[in-house]
Amino acid sequence: MLNDQKTKTLIADGNTGRFQLLMELTSDELLHYALSFVRNQEIAEELVSDVYVKIWLKRSELPNIQNIRSYLFIAVKNSCLSHLRKMKNEKIVFIDEYSDFLFHAVESNDDETLEKDLLKKIHTAIDELPPKCKEAFSLAKINGFKHREIAQIMSISEKTVNNHLVTALKKITESLGIEKKAKTSPLKRASLFTFTW
Repeated sequence: MLNDQKTKTLIADGNTGRFQLLMELTSDELLHYALSFVRNQEIAEELVSDVYVKIWLKRSELPNIQNIRSYLFIAVKNSCLSHLRKMKNEKIVFIDEYSDFLFHAVESNDDETLEKDLLKKIHTAIDELPPKCKEAFSLAKINGFKHREIAQIMSISEKTVNNHLVTALKKITESLGIEKKAKTSPLKRASLFTFTW
């Protein structure tokens, strides 16, 4: 629905219903992504709202955007970095300075399959990842983005995305003491797509 040309054209033509649907489909994940940077609910909500306002004001350009979801994530990231830059009164802000990039916790769908202690170890392993690895891992495993989309959002190459994800998985499996040949990895048993807020 998001990248459907008809939807983009309807929004570009001023269809508020379709724009509202776009916001409903994307607002939660954009808010959580913004929170990963700014750590303040009100500021994150304001930044995401500002992105939607800017999109609406420039809606005539929407049909030219290939992937709206990626575009929204990029816009939110840029908005967050601009906010952080203003707060620090600096011209450039590097994401590496935010070594505690927030990764939202996951929970097990089946407590019998994955005991809470193991899930806590997984969270700890993820929290110990370098910020860009953690961001790439979050975008891939939580938000379900493809390597190409993550590369666009993070302004890096697809190869770098792959390197971040390989590094993340290697560090997580090492932290958990998982051997490469293990058939029943705790990471495979853990549902990385269920959030706890």
